[in-house]
Amino acid sequence: MLTLKIREFAPEDSIEDKGALLPVFLSIWNAPENLKYLSSTLIPFESEQVEGWFDNHKALGGRYFCALDEQDNILGVMVVKVNTKEGFELYGLGVLPAHKGNGVGIQLVEHAARVARGLGFHDIKALVFADNTGMLCLLLKSGYISVGMEYHKRSDGADAVTLCKRLSGSQ
Repeated sequence: MLTLKIREFAPEDSIEDKGALLPVFLSIWNAPENLKYLSSTLIPFESEQVEGWFDNHKALGGRYFCALDEQDNILGVMVVKVNTKEGFELYGLGVLPAHKGNGVGIQLVEHAARVARGLGFHDIKALVFADNTGMLCLLLKSGYISVGMEYHKRSDGADAVTLCKRLSGSQ
């Protein structure tokens, strides 16, 4: 497993963060092997749409964390939503196809638990399409359990599984 740095990117506040994050985010989210797991419509994400998310990420409760290699290249991106009423949600996670299977996803998931715990949350939720076996296995190995199901969540009729991880040692 690669040893990575995980850093929060703040595209709303930093033009450098936005400039570095945007092309990688679009590359990951729109990769043919990822799109069906990251888009409920199966329509590729457009730059303007993602820039809108980045420009308003704080108001939307979004936080972006990136896994970086030794040269500070982004290998994976995790989006979490933080809301004191609705909770802490692992909202999206994607790894550049060339780096899948190298431990990038697990390190991002573990980082999410540290962030949630540090913010005082007692659990993390995630919604995963039922055919995304890689993400389901990753979360189940990380201590998540299935707590619900949403039927026909994606435009092709795929169902989605709601998972939850209880955090020990929350503040």
